[in-house]
Amino acid sequence: MHGSSFGAGPRKRDPGPPPKSPRDTQVPRRALALGDHFFSKDGALRRDPTQVSHFELLGLPKGLDVDDDALDEGLRVLQRRLHPDRFATSTQEQRDLADAASARVNGATAVLRDDLRRADYLLLLETGTSVLDDETRTAPPSLLMEVMEVREAIDEATDGGALEALVAANDARVVDAKARLRAEVDGGDLEAASNVVVELNFYGKIEGEALAKADGEGWSVAFGDRRRQA
Repeated sequence: MHGSSFGAGPRKRDPGPPPKSPRDTQVPRRALALGDHFFSKDGALRRDPTQVSHFELLGLPKGLDVDDDALDEGLRVLQRRLHPDRFATSTQEQRDLADAASARVNGATAVLRDDLRRADYLLLLETGTSVLDDETRTAPPSLLMEVMEVREAIDEATDGGALEALVAANDARVVDAKARLRAEVDGGDLEAASNVVVELNFYGKIEGEALAKADGEGWSVAFGDRRRQA
Protein backbone atom coordinates (compact mmCIF):
# COMPACT_ATOMS: atom_id res chain seq x y z
CA MET A 1 0.00 0.00 0.00
CA HIS A 2 3.00 2.21 -0.13
CA GLY A 3 3.95 4.43 -3.04
CA SER A 4 3.55 7.80 -4.57
CA SER A 5 0.64 7.46 -6.94
CA PHE A 6 -2.91 6.17 -7.33
CA GLY A 7 -2.88 4.22 -10.57
CA ALA A 8 -0.95 6.70 -12.68
CA GLY A 9 2.64 5.83 -11.77
CA PRO A 10 5.06 8.13 -9.89
CA ARG A 11 4.54 11.74 -10.88
CA LYS A 12 7.76 13.60 -11.57
CA ARG A 13 8.35 17.24 -12.31
CA ASP A 14 6.79 17.94 -15.70
CA PRO A 15 7.69 21.04 -17.72
CA GLY A 16 4.61 20.60 -19.90
CA PRO A 17 1.13 22.03 -19.36
CA PRO A 18 -0.55 21.18 -16.04
CA PRO A 19 -3.28 18.52 -15.87
CA LYS A 20 -6.85 19.71 -16.04
CA SER A 21 -7.89 18.62 -12.53
CA PRO A 22 -7.30 21.53 -10.11
CA ARG A 23 -7.93 19.41 -7.04
CA ASP A 24 -4.80 17.35 -7.60
CA THR A 25 -2.61 20.24 -8.72
CA GLN A 26 -3.30 23.01 -6.26
CA VAL A 27 0.23 24.27 -5.62
CA PRO A 28 0.63 26.12 -2.32
CA ARG A 29 1.29 29.80 -2.79
CA ARG A 30 4.44 29.88 -0.69
CA ALA A 31 6.38 33.12 -0.36
CA LEU A 32 8.52 31.56 2.36
CA ALA A 33 11.45 29.20 1.91
CA LEU A 34 11.04 25.65 3.16
CA GLY A 35 11.26 25.64 6.93
CA ASP A 36 10.55 29.35 7.41
CA HIS A 37 7.25 28.42 9.06
CA PHE A 38 9.24 27.26 12.08
CA PHE A 39 11.18 30.51 12.51
CA SER A 40 10.28 34.00 13.69
CA LYS A 41 11.60 37.10 11.95
CA ASP A 42 14.60 37.28 14.26
CA GLY A 43 15.65 33.75 13.29
CA ALA A 44 14.57 32.07 16.51
CA LEU A 45 12.50 28.92 16.41
CA ARG A 46 8.84 29.23 17.33
CA ARG A 47 6.14 26.71 18.11
CA ASP A 48 4.91 24.48 15.30
CA PRO A 49 2.46 26.36 13.06
CA THR A 50 -0.16 23.60 13.00
CA GLN A 51 -2.25 25.47 10.44
CA VAL A 52 0.41 24.66 7.84
CA SER A 53 -0.48 21.41 6.08
CA HIS A 54 1.95 18.56 5.55
CA PHE A 55 1.91 19.35 1.84
CA GLU A 56 2.77 23.01 2.31
CA LEU A 57 5.34 22.20 4.97
CA LEU A 58 7.27 20.07 2.47
CA GLY A 59 6.62 22.36 -0.50
CA LEU A 60 4.35 19.94 -2.36
CA PRO A 61 1.09 20.32 -4.27
CA LYS A 62 -1.96 19.14 -2.35
CA GLY A 63 -3.33 16.01 -3.97
CA LEU A 64 -3.56 12.24 -4.09
CA ASP A 65 -0.14 11.91 -5.74
CA VAL A 66 3.25 13.11 -4.61
CA ASP A 67 6.50 13.51 -6.49
CA ASP A 68 8.90 11.27 -4.56
CA ASP A 69 11.94 13.29 -5.63
CA ALA A 70 10.34 16.55 -4.48
CA LEU A 71 9.33 14.95 -1.18
CA ASP A 72 12.87 13.70 -0.60
CA GLU A 73 14.31 17.11 -1.45
CA GLY A 74 11.90 18.90 0.88
CA LEU A 75 12.81 16.51 3.67
CA ARG A 76 16.55 17.06 3.11
CA VAL A 77 16.16 20.85 3.19
CA LEU A 78 14.16 20.76 6.41
CA GLN A 79 16.52 18.27 8.04
CA ARG A 80 19.45 20.58 7.30
CA ARG A 81 17.66 23.63 8.71
CA LEU A 82 16.55 21.78 11.84
CA HIS A 83 19.70 19.73 12.45
CA PRO A 84 20.56 19.54 16.19
CA ASP A 85 24.09 20.84 15.55
CA ARG A 86 22.61 24.18 14.51
CA PHE A 87 21.14 24.57 18.00
CA ALA A 88 23.93 23.08 20.09
CA THR A 89 24.64 26.43 21.78
CA SER A 90 21.02 27.59 21.89
CA THR A 91 18.77 27.64 24.92
CA GLN A 92 17.04 24.47 26.08
CA GLU A 93 13.75 25.89 24.84
CA GLN A 94 15.18 26.37 21.35
CA ARG A 95 16.61 22.83 21.36
CA ASP A 96 13.24 21.46 22.43
CA LEU A 97 11.50 23.41 19.67
CA ALA A 98 14.00 22.06 17.14
CA ASP A 99 13.25 18.51 18.29
CA ALA A 100 9.51 19.14 18.03
CA ALA A 101 9.88 20.65 14.56
CA SER A 102 11.93 17.67 13.39
CA ALA A 103 9.29 15.31 14.75
CA ARG A 104 6.60 17.24 12.85
CA VAL A 105 8.60 17.02 9.63
CA ASN A 106 9.24 13.30 10.04
CA GLY A 107 5.58 12.67 10.82
CA ALA A 108 4.42 14.68 7.82
CA THR A 109 6.85 12.83 5.57
CA ALA A 110 5.64 9.44 6.81
CA VAL A 111 2.03 10.38 6.06
CA LEU A 112 2.78 11.68 2.57
CA ARG A 113 4.88 8.64 1.64
CA ASP A 114 1.98 6.26 2.30
CA ASP A 115 -0.85 6.04 -0.24
CA LEU A 116 -3.59 5.28 2.28
CA ARG A 117 -2.52 7.75 4.94
CA ARG A 118 -1.97 10.46 2.32
CA ALA A 119 -5.48 9.95 0.92
CA ASP A 120 -6.94 10.04 4.42
CA TYR A 121 -5.00 13.20 5.24
CA LEU A 122 -6.20 14.87 2.04
CA LEU A 123 -9.78 14.09 3.04
CA LEU A 124 -9.07 15.41 6.54
CA LEU A 125 -7.99 18.72 5.03
CA GLU A 126 -11.11 18.84 2.86
CA THR A 127 -13.72 17.59 5.35
CA GLY A 128 -12.21 18.07 8.80
CA THR A 129 -12.51 14.34 9.54
CA SER A 130 -9.93 11.55 9.38
CA VAL A 131 -11.60 8.42 8.03
CA LEU A 132 -9.00 6.18 9.66
CA ASP A 133 -9.53 7.79 13.07
CA ASP A 134 -13.34 7.94 12.84
CA GLU A 135 -14.54 5.14 15.12
CA THR A 136 -18.19 5.93 14.36
CA ARG A 137 -17.87 5.17 10.64
CA THR A 138 -19.11 1.69 9.77
CA ALA A 139 -18.21 -0.34 6.71
CA PRO A 140 -21.00 -1.65 4.47
CA PRO A 141 -22.09 -5.25 5.22
CA SER A 142 -21.00 -6.41 1.76
CA LEU A 143 -17.44 -5.25 2.41
CA LEU A 144 -17.37 -6.84 5.86
CA MET A 145 -18.58 -10.13 4.39
CA GLU A 146 -15.95 -9.99 1.64
CA VAL A 147 -13.18 -9.32 4.15
CA MET A 148 -14.37 -12.11 6.45
CA GLU A 149 -14.35 -14.61 3.58
CA VAL A 150 -10.85 -13.62 2.49
CA ARG A 151 -9.56 -13.86 6.05
CA GLU A 152 -11.03 -17.35 6.36
CA ALA A 153 -9.35 -18.33 3.10
CA ILE A 154 -6.02 -17.03 4.39
CA ASP A 155 -6.41 -19.06 7.58
CA GLU A 156 -7.23 -22.18 5.54
CA ALA A 157 -4.42 -21.77 2.98
CA THR A 158 -2.22 -24.87 3.01
CA ASP A 159 0.61 -23.73 0.76
CA GLY A 160 2.30 -20.65 -0.62
CA GLY A 161 0.60 -20.92 -3.99
CA ALA A 162 -2.85 -20.60 -2.46
CA LEU A 163 -1.69 -17.61 -0.45
CA GLU A 164 -0.17 -15.97 -3.54
CA ALA A 165 -3.50 -16.30 -5.36
CA LEU A 166 -5.36 -14.66 -2.48
CA VAL A 167 -2.92 -11.75 -2.37
CA ALA A 168 -3.07 -11.32 -6.15
CA ALA A 169 -6.85 -11.04 -5.91
CA ASN A 170 -6.48 -8.54 -3.08
CA ASP A 171 -4.00 -6.51 -5.14
CA ALA A 172 -6.58 -6.35 -7.94
CA ARG A 173 -9.16 -5.02 -5.49
CA VAL A 174 -6.68 -2.37 -4.36
CA VAL A 175 -6.03 -1.24 -7.95
CA ASP A 176 -9.77 -0.96 -8.59
CA ALA A 177 -10.37 0.91 -5.33
CA LYS A 178 -7.58 3.39 -6.05
CA ALA A 179 -9.06 4.15 -9.45
CA ARG A 180 -12.46 4.75 -7.87
CA LEU A 181 -10.90 6.93 -5.19
CA ARG A 182 -9.29 9.13 -7.80
CA ALA A 183 -12.58 9.43 -9.69
CA GLU A 184 -14.48 10.40 -6.53
CA VAL A 185 -11.89 12.99 -5.47
CA ASP A 186 -11.74 14.47 -8.97
CA GLY A 187 -15.53 14.58 -9.04
CA GLY A 188 -15.74 16.24 -5.63
CA ASP A 189 -17.72 13.42 -3.96
CA LEU A 190 -15.72 13.34 -0.74
CA GLU A 191 -18.17 11.11 1.13
CA ALA A 192 -17.82 8.44 -1.55
CA ALA A 193 -14.05 8.95 -1.48
CA SER A 194 -14.08 8.43 2.28
CA ASN A 195 -15.91 5.13 1.82
CA VAL A 196 -13.21 3.99 -0.61
CA VAL A 197 -10.54 4.83 1.96
CA VAL A 198 -12.36 2.51 4.36
CA GLU A 199 -12.12 -0.23 1.72
CA LEU A 200 -8.42 0.36 1.17
CA ASN A 201 -7.79 0.20 4.89
CA PHE A 202 -9.40 -3.25 5.05
CA TYR A 203 -7.46 -4.44 2.01
CA GLY A 204 -4.23 -3.29 3.61
CA LYS A 205 -5.05 -5.35 6.69
CA ILE A 206 -5.72 -8.38 4.49
CA GLU A 207 -2.27 -8.04 2.94
CA GLY A 208 -0.71 -7.78 6.38
CA GLU A 209 -2.48 -10.94 7.54
CA ALA A 210 -1.35 -12.82 4.44
CA LEU A 211 2.25 -11.74 4.99
CA ALA A 212 2.01 -12.82 8.63
CA LYS A 213 0.67 -16.21 7.52
CA ALA A 214 3.60 -16.66 5.12
CA ASP A 215 6.07 -15.76 7.86
CA GLY A 216 4.38 -18.04 10.38
CA GLU A 217 4.41 -21.00 8.00
CA GLY A 218 7.94 -20.33 6.79
CA TRP A 219 6.77 -20.12 3.18
CA SER A 220 8.80 -18.40 0.47
CA VAL A 221 6.01 -16.55 -1.28
CA ALA A 222 5.96 -13.96 -4.07
CA PHE A 223 3.31 -11.27 -3.56
CA GLY A 224 3.40 -9.15 -6.71
CA ASP A 225 6.76 -7.37 -6.53
CA ARG A 226 7.14 -8.38 -2.89
CA ARG A 227 8.67 -11.66 -1.72
CA ARG A 228 8.71 -13.29 1.70
CA GLN A 229 11.62 -15.66 2.11
CA ALA A 230 11.31 -18.81 4.19
